[in-house]
Amino acid sequence: MKRNEVDKRIVRTKAAIRSAFLELVQQQDMSLISISSLVDRAGITRSTFYMYYDSVAAVRDDIEDEIIRHIEKIMDESDWLNCMVNPYVMLDAIAKEIARYDEYNRYLLSGTQSGRLLDKLNQRVVEAFVRFVKDKQLDIDVARAKYIAAFVTAGIGECFKLWYNHRSSLTLEELCKRISEMITCGLSAVGNLYVEK
Repeated sequence: MKRNEVDKRIVRTKAAIRSAFLELVQQQDMSLISISSLVDRAGITRSTFYMYYDSVAAVRDDIEDEIIRHIEKIMDESDWLNCMVNPYVMLDAIAKEIARYDEYNRYLLSGTQSGRLLDKLNQRVVEAFVRFVKDKQLDIDVARAKYIAAFVTAGIGECFKLWYNHRSSLTLEELCKRISEMITCGLSAVGNLYVEK
């Protein structure tokens, strides 16, 4: 069998597993999903499943890691100095990336499970910011940079989680703009949250 055929088969099999995971997680809590129900829904054998994953949680991790890889690419390509002045550009790019995975978001950004993805994202953003501070040899204390990045990132994550779970009247673009205002203006931007009459 040619390598290209093998690669396509791998992609199809993993897509079937992810699709089955998505269907099942919308019906029940992930802790109740068994490998048997997952392979039955995906139309594959247990041995095929174990070629790619060792647990149901590993499927979730694979999905989360893919989202994070794309977000890390956005952060690597971003101008952090500009983002410190105007974070909207990076926030908007990250929000659009997360929205690409909308079918998974109900699970990934809701309820008790959201913490896993948000924790991974927070950690990656803090690491990227600290790396930027060190690489550019900015006159910013690294320990202080970690705390600032952690504080801001956690707040952003919770805003996205709240927006997704409650589907407010704000569009995703408006949410990113409001978060950017709060980051750059601090709490004085809270006044901008009131509905204008």
